[in-house]
Amino acid sequence: MEQLEIKQILSDAGADYNKGLERFMGNVALYHKFLLKFLDDTSFASFKESFAAGDLELAGKTVHTLKGTAGNLSLMRLYGAADEMVQAIRGGKSMVELEPLAKQVKEVYEETCNAIRTSLRA
Repeated sequence: MEQLEIKQILSDAGADYNKGLERFMGNVALYHKFLLKFLDDTSFASFKESFAAGDLELAGKTVHTLKGTAGNLSLMRLYGAADEMVQAIRGGKSMVELEPLAKQVKEVYEETCNAIRTSLRA
């Protein structure tokens, strides 16, 4: 797949491709390598598990890690969803209030991962 196509797919999923590439000093292969490594990151799985168990302290830590990783890779839509969740947990929101945010994180995470798979895995 050509780089313009890859950029479009990732941008449609909320990535700031140019900013991400800039973070990797313009090294396309390295940026793509780290995007693929993101698919193996366990932060989201840990967040989902701890949130489902009602462990908001651990859920807050794991979604914060997810936020940081997303930010470093310029996956801005995921960064925003994770940040909103972090702030809500820190703000003491109830599980009922957090449920829609957790659902949003899940949806954006899945969309992001699908875009990475579609564009970078041949």
